[in-house]
Formats: sequence, C-alpha cells, structure tokens
Amino acid sequence: MRRKTPAEEIRAAPETSGPCPLVCEARCCRYITTILPPPKRKVEFDELSWFLAHEGVSIYVQGRRWHLEVAVTCRYLRPDNLCAIYENRPSVCRDHEPEACEHSAAIEYALHFKTREEFDRWCAERREREKRRRSSGHRR
Repeated sequence: MRRKTPAEEIRAAPETSGPCPLVCEARCCRYITTILPPPKRKVEFDELSWFLAHEGVSIYVQGRRWHLEVAVTCRYLRPDNLCAIYENRPSVCRDHEPEACEHSAAIEYALHFKTREEFDRWCAERREREKRRRSSGHRR
C-alpha cells in the first residue's frame, strides 16, 4: 500500500482535529516572519548580521524578497498542537491553506542564513565578486 504524501494527509485529516497534530506538528505556529528591504548599504548589512547574532533568528531570500524569521512559539498553541483560540484566530492564520503548509512541500530559498558567520562569509564573498567585476570593467 502506498504511503500518503503530507499534502494528502492534510486533506484527509478530520475536521475536528485539523491536520497540524497529525502531520507537521504545527510548524507555522512556531515562528513569525516579516519581509525585509533588501540590504544595500553597509549599515543595513551590519543590521542583518546583528539580527543573526540572536538565537532563533534566520534570514532567507525567496525570489528577490528578503525575510526575517524568528523561531518563537505562539502562546495559543496547545500541547497537542491545536490552537486554543481557533474560532478567534487572526486572519493570517485563517488565510493559511493547509495544502501550502511548509511541511508538505520542499521550501526553496535563493539564500538562507542561520548564523551570523554564514551571512558574514556570504557578504565577504559578495564584496570580493563586486570588486573583481568593477576592476575587470575598468580595464575595457
């Protein structure tokens, strides 16, 4: 017998319990994220490096959008991974489609930084590439 995919399990979950405790352990209730302006100036890169110096913070880029993610559990998530305020949950929760759950699909990032060191290394490599590009452009 073929094993169900996470998306199929979500669709088959009983309405009374919802898919979260069965499939993904309520991942979407364990972080917040916000869109960041793409860094352009040194002070903006320094600020992102500072964000990453904190536990539970990551920065990722999807397409051309930069995001700050903070691992923090919703205060209304019950121990059984169900929502204690389900009937009165915020619209961002109501609008979340179970089929779009982070658990049911592989997330693809253009960039993903979990530590300050990863980000600083990427910044140094980026500066070096730009320096080489500028110097090769001046020779023409």
